[in-house]
Amino acid sequence: MGSRSGDLDPSVLTYIMQKQKLTPDEMNQMLNKESGVYGISGVSIDFRDIEAEAKAGGKHAKLALDIFHNSVASYIAKCAVAMGGIDVLTFTAGVGEKSPISRNAISQKLKILGIKIDEEKNQARGEEVKISTDDSKVQVYVIPTNEELMIARETVQSGTFPNRTKCPIWDVSKLDKMSNWGHIYLKNLDVYFK
Repeated sequence: MGSRSGDLDPSVLTYIMQKQKLTPDEMNQMLNKESGVYGISGVSIDFRDIEAEAKAGGKHAKLALDIFHNSVASYIAKCAVAMGGIDVLTFTAGVGEKSPISRNAISQKLKILGIKIDEEKNQARGEEVKISTDDSKVQVYVIPTNEELMIARETVQSGTFPNRTKCPIWDVSKLDKMSNWGHIYLKNLDVYFK
């Protein structure tokens, strides 16, 4: 969510609302549509655009990436502390799958956990691959997501839909073959594939 604020002290919200004379709707707009890496970079919610602007010397874009990388690394470190360490770190979804720059920057911040990244393997985009070195204490992987497939599997397995005739398949094993169809639409308790 490249336009959302992330963590804030709650008192910041009321302070900004009072100082700027904002309504709750205006504050909501600011927090959810005008903040995050978009608000800091002033460029886009698309990390490819932000990375390109940072590479071209854009200070705000670089700052947005630095803050994002630090935030992600901090959350991973907090989880590692809570779990007493980690054995595997997985990068997934848009940025995790497709941004060697972000994966490297986040991993560099996590060197304290013994993470070492193979620069050549880290150039992978959108494919399942181990990107850590052989001597890394934590194995690091890139695993592509397929959210449409997961939604379809869970929908079919739930068995809660009264009208199964609108869905072309109800055999979960066939969903993998259909996952490249594009988006799956859930509407009125029926499943539609397009």
